[in-house]
Amino acid sequence: MTRRILATGLAVAAAVAVGAATAVGATPGGAGAAAPGDQLLLARVSTSAVPTTRQVVGAVAVGDRYPYVFVVGTDGNLWINWQDESEQWNWSNMGTPAGVGLRTPIGVTVVDNFSRPYAFLLGTDQNVWSLWRSSTSWQWRNQGSPPGANFVSWPSFAAVAVNGTSPYLFVRSDGDETVWVNWWNGAVWNWTHISSPPDGIAATGPVGVLLEDGTPQVYAVSNFGNLWSTRFDDAPAPWVDLGRPDGVLLTDASTAFGAHSAVQAAPDARPYLFATGGDDNVWLRWWTGSQWQWRNMGAPPGQRLVPGTLGALSVGGTSPYSFFATDGGGLWINYWDGQDWYWSDQSPPFRPTLNGAAVLASQNSTRPAIFLRDTSGNLWSRWWNGSHWSWTNRSA
Repeated sequence: MTRRILATGLAVAAAVAVGAATAVGATPGGAGAAAPGDQLLLARVSTSAVPTTRQVVGAVAVGDRYPYVFVVGTDGNLWINWQDESEQWNWSNMGTPAGVGLRTPIGVTVVDNFSRPYAFLLGTDQNVWSLWRSSTSWQWRNQGSPPGANFVSWPSFAAVAVNGTSPYLFVRSDGDETVWVNWWNGAVWNWTHISSPPDGIAATGPVGVLLEDGTPQVYAVSNFGNLWSTRFDDAPAPWVDLGRPDGVLLTDASTAFGAHSAVQAAPDARPYLFATGGDDNVWLRWWTGSQWQWRNMGAPPGQRLVPGTLGALSVGGTSPYSFFATDGGGLWINYWDGQDWYWSDQSPPFRPTLNGAAVLASQNSTRPAIFLRDTSGNLWSRWWNGSHWSWTNRSA
């Protein structure tokens, strides 16, 4: 089914920003919840300049309300686009690690009651770098690289906050096509090898990471077109084959840098996993509460999908939304309204590029949004303000 306007919405609320742009940092430390005074930390490095964007890294909602959108500019710097309490949007230039360029985005997360964001990127020195906020400043930290492994490739999986306090970054290493996790155990950072399915992980195979009963669950599409899963409870576990649709090979899960194709929805935070197949349809693998099932979501009417998703999220904790690009430069949302699944045409006033997209649902998951670039390097958002949908050029 197709609907032009979705029943539930999409919006970007006011963004508090925290931290001053400072030098290479240390390890995670305690921090209070986001407060109005935190805006001063980003305001110190805010600028009237607007970057031409090269890549979208990701977005988080600080305080579960205020979005931070991380992008890499054509100047090579990491930038944050954020909104203050007066609902004005601002740009802050966070620079780069000293002497190191930024190569590709990996992902973002937020810890400590949604108060402290982390952005992870691969540096030109082949190390993973994080920009994170302590209680007083923004800091760059060299996370290193998987021991003995090839460099981290894109797209990788996700960054998640375990127990709400510990960042865990899941990456795909190039060459050996295996999964590694860089995680904080409360005292030190660790790299742990999780291996891979027997036939490896497809180049665009990372689906995402979900916290299930507090434990990270990793999902990936393998080179032979099956969906696989494994858990990481501070130690690797065997991979489990979740199969594939009858007669269909799964081809792509991730389209853009930092895109996740996995989401949880009520009841019981059930996983919903999206991928495109060799039949040019979107396929959903979801948990009913007692068993896994496949569902063919089809494709937007009269449209040919760009393989893979631009992202997925849950609205109101109950309605999965997944975002897709089409060959003609379109953007479509596939969503559940509580009774059925629908496709909705978002009609972007520009041609989206696929080297970066971020989805975000703030305010208790009631305001979903997608951020993406046009071919001129402008950052755009598609968002719901509580009553209607809007396209906004954040670079204007």
